[in-house]
Amino acid sequence: MSAKDQHTQTITRVFDDAAAEFDRSGVDFFTPLGMQLTKLAGAARGDRVLDVGCGMGSSLIPAAERVGPAGFVTGIDLSPAMVRRLNGLLAEHGMTNARATTMNGERPDFPERSFEVVQAGFSVMHFSSAPDCLGRYPRLLVPGGRFCYSELVDEDGLPDLVPRDAFAELAPFFPTDLPNPRERGIITWNQTPESTSEALRERGFTRVTVTEHESEVELGSGDRWNAWTMSTGLRQAWVNVPAHEVAAVRARTAAVIEQRRDAQGRLVLPVRVRYVLCETGQ
Repeated sequence: MSAKDQHTQTITRVFDDAAAEFDRSGVDFFTPLGMQLTKLAGAARGDRVLDVGCGMGSSLIPAAERVGPAGFVTGIDLSPAMVRRLNGLLAEHGMTNARATTMNGERPDFPERSFEVVQAGFSVMHFSSAPDCLGRYPRLLVPGGRFCYSELVDEDGLPDLVPRDAFAELAPFFPTDLPNPRERGIITWNQTPESTSEALRERGFTRVTVTEHESEVELGSGDRWNAWTMSTGLRQAWVNVPAHEVAAVRARTAAVIEQRRDAQGRLVLPVRVRYVLCETGQ
């Protein structure tokens, strides 16, 4: 098995395992950032939208609300379990203008000019073949179409929400035969707005705009941070902690996070998000 195939298999397994509890930690993270992505992507009434790495619909559902009954949102995700849960949620809420299907976002399989908008919340950063695979998206868009994705801004592969001392407690438990959990820290094509724009223009987009937004995430407690990480790639480490060590490791990571309380007693961490808006020519 190639390294890229192994990477894809790992990501699929991690999020399949996470599906039952995904985004149920009580930390308000995915929903507000999904809404912000959808706003920047700019889908209009009647548009056809593709949501890549749709997860539990944090950006898919706002997009469906924007396009209305005359539009349609197609979600794709590597995880069959995520897709089943999301489709169940859509049915439960009577949303007939959206549907998710299992598909690898690195190899989107749709006819040319299928969408006015493509959006991807925190999924491109997991693509092992980026930026090359992003060159498959301009053909899926109508002339003047928009592709907007979000990713966490990090330092050496770790975003602000994952303090180094907390990561250090989990690092020994990452399987050695799986992709480097800090792989984004060694990627060069998207390190600056200029390098990102250049890479995406070389792959068929005519205009690229890169912006960064900073906000705060209210954690509530160190234990809640632990729960939130189970909806992220850190889950790879947690599932490998021996049963007799789980309580101790959770206590140590929670204590590290608790040290971040401010003078008012709030436990808040910053989150910096980079939004990349790519457009096709008319």
